[in-house]
Parts: sequence; structure tokens; C-alpha cells
Amino acid sequence: DNSPSGQQLTQFATMFGGGEPTEARMAALIDALNQRVITDLSDLTDLEPRVVLQRNEPRHVLNTRLLMLQARRKGARLVSWNADHVPVRQHGTAQQPLLSHIEKAVAMRVKDAAFDHTTADTWYYEGARYTLLDTVAADAGACHNNEVEACGLLTDSREPPDDGHGPYWRLHYLPAAVMVRPIKGHAPNTVLADLADFASKGGAFTVVPRPSPAANITVPAVDTGTATKNVRRINVPLGDYYAVTDYFVQGRSFKEECWVADLSVPPGGLKRATVYVLLTRYKTLNHIRLLRPLSTTPDERKRVVQQFLAATKLDPDLAAELRLLDRRATATRNRYVPEYEHARHLEERWTTAATTT
Repeated sequence: DNSPSGQQLTQFATMFGGGEPTEARMAALIDALNQRVITDLSDLTDLEPRVVLQRNEPRHVLNTRLLMLQARRKGARLVSWNADHVPVRQHGTAQQPLLSHIEKAVAMRVKDAAFDHTTADTWYYEGARYTLLDTVAADAGACHNNEVEACGLLTDSREPPDDGHGPYWRLHYLPAAVMVRPIKGHAPNTVLADLADFASKGGAFTVVPRPSPAANITVPAVDTGTATKNVRRINVPLGDYYAVTDYFVQGRSFKEECWVADLSVPPGGLKRATVYVLLTRYKTLNHIRLLRPLSTTPDERKRVVQQFLAATKLDPDLAAELRLLDRRATATRNRYVPEYEHARHLEERWTTAATTT
């Protein structure tokens, strides 16, 4: 964006892309970002906010809160269910007994990443959005990381009906299937063209519970205190949509969408590529919304400035590659001076014509 706010953001971002950083410029960036901190996520509900984080651990909790806010805004009935956990039968051994209630409770607390991001619980309402964890039917749009919208729930045949009490319906069993359809960017006209809703919203398809990759977990044991068990998590492969990581948004432009970023320094320190990716997804500095302040005291501000400065340092190989590219770019410009001058005149002519019309 060529606006003053867009140019300022570009100048700040170049410090993490090979530009020369200074302490004064970095302090100006920290101050500018601190002015973009939101007061409360619920204030942005009408804008359907999404949050981009640097770590996976907080994602699911934050995603659940954002999903609940959208359900309340739309007056939709929330439904929730827990994943199941089953022991893995090792080759040549007898079938393992089912996990006890305590062992399942322990398994519920294991990080989602251990089970290939299969979540320990799922919150649902008709219209809720998710990212697909598997590629099960590419022709229908069921590809890993595709964004989908829930449009139906098929409960287990043993599931008692919803009594309508309480803030949500807690299922006793995993659902038999969830119906979803691609949000955008996919039109499977050769596969699902005959579906009744294809003309308006594209075709829907089912997503069913499946076991995750196995993981070792530590559970209580009577004789030894603890024991290790190899288990799988079973749930519908619908991942978090409203809270994602910087890895997920690479190559994406936020444009006018409401994205809230968390740029606070994580325990492991900032990564240069992470800061660069997050800053360059936004159109202008004024489009940035920050989840929480980077600093709240003068001493903390000084520390954060130094941590951001440390994150601008390029790896030696990358720095050498950038120097090589700069030299080649300069040599190319010197070799083709007439062509570059002709291109500049064409650009000026087109800009003038567009302004007058």
C-alpha cells in the first residue's frame, strides 16, 4: 500500500528482511504496535476476527473462545464433544484393555501436537468454520488445511436427544459425521454439480471420526506409580480455524480482513522470519491489531526493543545470498539502462492516463 501508513509498515518490516535496523527505528516500531492493541476480542465479534499466534499451545483454547463468540452473535446452539482415546495393539501382542476413565482424562490433557493436531474436544454450531486436518477427497475440496464451514451434524444412533437445557449440548458419543462445505476458492463442478446447494455455496461432503497417529503418554499405575501407554486419539479431523500460527498464513494477504496478531516475545525468543511474515501480511500499519501489549513499563520496553533487534540478525548464508542478489540486481540495471528508462516512461504514462480518467 502506497499510503503513509503502508510505507511506514514497509520500512519497519524491512528491518527483518535484510534492511539496516537501528535502535531508534525499532523503538518506534514497538511504540507504534503498542498503539494497535485491542481492548477485548468480543468487541470485534461482528468483524469475525481471526488470531495468528507464534506457538501452537494456546491455539485451541483461543479458537474455542472465538467460535463461541460467533455462535452467540448468530444465535446458534453450541454442541460439544470429547475425543476418544484407545490403546494401540502392538504387533504380536494381545489386545490391550480399554483405557480407564483416569487414563482417558490424562490423555485429554496431552498436547494436540502429539496427535498430529487432532483436538481433545470439538465445539460446533451450524455455520462454524474449521480447517481440515486430512486430505480425504481432493476432488470434493477435502484437502489438508482447506477452510470449511459446518452445515450439518449426524449424531451417533445411541445419542440421547438434546433437551435444550444449559448453554450447550454436550454429546455422550462421538458424532457419526459432520457435514461441511468449502468456504471459498473451490468449485467441484465435475463431482458435486448435481447437489441442490451447489449453485449457491458449492457441494458439501462428510467428515467422519478417525484415529490419529499414535503417541506415548504417561498414566498412573498401581504398582509402579506411572506407566507408559501407546494410544491414539479418535476425533473428527476438523482443526482450529479462528486461531492459527504464522506458518499457516505464509503467502496470505490479510487485506481488509480482521486479523489479530500476537507479537509478544515467546519463551523461546522471537524468530526473524515470524516477525517478517506477520508484519508483511497486513496492508498498512493502521490495519494491524495486536492481541496484547509488547511492553507496559519503561524497563520492559527497553528489553523488548533489544529482543526485537536481536531477531533482525540474518543467518550468515542468507546474508551472503542477499548481498549477491543486490550486486546482480545492480549489474542488471547498469546493463539495461535504456530498457529501464523506457519502462519508467511507460509507467508514468499509464499512471497519468489512469489519473485523468
